Amino acid sequence: MLNRFRTAAGLLRPRSLARTARSVEDLQQVTSRLSQVSKDSATESSRLQREVLAVKDALEAAEQRESKLSAELRELRGLIGRVQLRESQLSAIYLRDRELAAEIEGLASVLDAEAVMSHARDAIMGAELVSDPFPHMVVENVWPESFYRALIEGLPPVELFGDGPPNKRQLKVPFCPAPIYSERVWSFLTGEVLDGLVASCLIDKFSVPLKAWLRDNFSLSEGDPTEGIRFKCSDGRILLRSCGYLIPPHRDPKWGFITCLSYLVRPGDSERWGTQLYSVGDDVEAPSVAPYWIKADRCRFEKDVPFRRNSMLVFLNSHGAHGASIPADAKPPNLERYVYQFRIGPGPAAIRSLVRLLPEERHSFWSGKVTDY
Repeated sequence: MLNRFRTAAGLLRPRSLARTARSVEDLQQVTSRLSQVSKDSATESSRLQREVLAVKDALEAAEQRESKLSAELRELRGLIGRVQLRESQLSAIYLRDRELAAEIEGLASVLDAEAVMSHARDAIMGAELVSDPFPHMVVENVWPESFYRALIEGLPPVELFGDGPPNKRQLKVPFCPAPIYSERVWSFLTGEVLDGLVASCLIDKFSVPLKAWLRDNFSLSEGDPTEGIRFKCSDGRILLRSCGYLIPPHRDPKWGFITCLSYLVRPGDSERWGTQLYSVGDDVEAPSVAPYWIKADRCRFEKDVPFRRNSMLVFLNSHGAHGASIPADAKPPNLERYVYQFRIGPGPAAIRSLVRLLPEERHSFWSGKVTDY
């Protein structure tokens, strides 16, 4: 007990009290400094956060600028590519015009509508119409030799097909711009020969299967189902096929009742890689007017139509399927196959009349956007 009093009394001595006071003051100073340091740290942290946010905003702005610049660069490259393509096309047209300048004068005797149509009529009406795997025929020697050579000579330069992807390179006919010789020959074919004669000849040739097919699809009265329908040629285009080309088994857009493929075989081209014809297991009507793609396991190969000069494959777009392919390793590597495709079908007024004959539940089979492959 006495010792505790002594200890307490020692603490109350002036010297001890002074030391205690100094310790308290020192502690207060340390606490004050710690408080200031804490405030300074908070201020610095806030400043750093603001700087981080500013840097982040600057990075985002830089990324946006970079993205915009990249998009502009891609657009500029695309524009340069299109300009270069157009320049190469115009150069090719100019060179072809120079090459064929002397040939243009002789075109008048070649582009004889009466002679060309008379020859084509005899070739079409003399061809054998085959029913399997669907109504079709191959017309040999379809054009007079001089006119066929003009069609080949008038094929547009390959540069004009450069706008499309490799599997869809094509030119609608008539085309522009094009060499003068090409324009005259191909405009003559489409403007005077096809609608002027070929369409009516092919309708006559396919009369029996076409009429049966029309009766099967539309509620037509007794008599000739083609009577009163104005048939016209449409979708005329030159197709360019090269190594790796593939179009799987399919049927064409539905309002093209008859499809025609005129093979444009140049000197030196082989007869390989023409058109393949298929029968289809459990065949059904195409569900819309668009091209009808059919799975390969339902198709059975029936016939290969050779890529033969001055010949034309014609078929009723009714059932079955057709396709074409060229191996990727075909020779030569720069192989080119040209085919002129056109279709024969009713015009817009006739289409509207035929649709009105359909029962309501079948309208969807004959409606929709008319697309192509």
